[in-house]
Amino acid sequence: MNYDEVENWLCNELPFFQNQGSIAYKENLDNIFFLLKEIDNPQNSFKSIHVAGTNGKGSVSYMLSRLLNKAGYNVGLFTSPHLITFRERIQLNNNNIDKESVSLFTSLYKSLQKSINFSFFEFTTAMAFWYFNLKKVDIAIIECGLGGRLDSTNIINPILSIITSISLDHSHILGEDIMSIAKEKSGIIKKNKPVLISSQNNSEVVNFLIDTASKLSSPVFISKKITKNNYNIKVPIYQSFNIELVKSAELILNELGFIFPKKKSKKSFKLYQNNIAFLGRWTIIKNKPLIICDMAHNVEGISLVFSQLRQVSKKKHIVLGFSSDKNLLEIFKQINLDATFYFCSSSNPRVLDPKKYISLIKSLNKNFFIFNDPQSAVGKITEEISNNDLIFVTGSTFIVADVLSNFR
Repeated sequence: MNYDEVENWLCNELPFFQNQGSIAYKENLDNIFFLLKEIDNPQNSFKSIHVAGTNGKGSVSYMLSRLLNKAGYNVGLFTSPHLITFRERIQLNNNNIDKESVSLFTSLYKSLQKSINFSFFEFTTAMAFWYFNLKKVDIAIIECGLGGRLDSTNIINPILSIITSISLDHSHILGEDIMSIAKEKSGIIKKNKPVLISSQNNSEVVNFLIDTASKLSSPVFISKKITKNNYNIKVPIYQSFNIELVKSAELILNELGFIFPKKKSKKSFKLYQNNIAFLGRWTIIKNKPLIICDMAHNVEGISLVFSQLRQVSKKKHIVLGFSSDKNLLEIFKQINLDATFYFCSSSNPRVLDPKKYISLIKSLNKNFFIFNDPQSAVGKITEEISNNDLIFVTGSTFIVADVLSNFR
């Protein structure tokens, strides 16, 4: 199989949460356990950091990988979802995995599906661990795909666990309230291994996580709270919490024997937004007019980005669409913004047709339009607006991916 055939097999023939939703979710670790055993448990050959949370886990994972790489370490990074190419998910020193390695792993272990019946994410997780072992990484940053306790990545024994902001998302799988979700995320805490918790979490969640860690004799650290920031439209305010998590992680890692040159460490924080690994997280794809894409896709995420947009004096055009598993009633409470709205469907079947929530759209009492896809919406807006206006694309990973595909 050539690479294109491999990517098609991975993304279209295996159970794939990104396309199919919860029917691709496995409620145990049996498959990944047996799959990794078949390939000699490569996850045991390198040190790792495990990152879970509702929002910010991808940002924290990327910044940590960049920080460590700038300090001279050989660093693996496993994140999800991907936007343009599958290879974004597995990186070495912030470069996508090469096509040859993807094809080689698939040719070696594809046949195991007959006996193990693995999902896309299970196979991809195993591929990442195999690749990091092959490349002899010093450390790998592993982002949870969904939840924590039953996530395929929770087969590792990390030197540090990090739990970012926890809020309601994927409630039909993880639980209908914050504490149920916190319990799932807490599943990544390992006995006698330190855990770092975001100060963004409420006191009830923090106390629960501290109690869970205490039972496992795991040292607990809380990230420093943000007192002020000087971010502008090109750097989202919400990243300040993630940067503080990474700074706190740096101190912990330093105690664990990792060395960080101060100048390179500071520089890495300034440069984090400029790498393609951050594609889809406050990505500026055009300056005139200003077009920004951000994968805010749940209540907390939408609240944070709309809070920042309210501080922008530009005339705003908001392009958005939502996956079928989102709490639209609560999300729409956050869309209190002076703007024109463009609600879209997508080629991905998980994105809702806006006509299905037209009553919510009308309840905004804002100017709005409906498009079949976000590419058409952005194209139409760009033709008609001033270069001083702002187009903001958000609401779903798939909506953002559709727009970014036009700007490759």
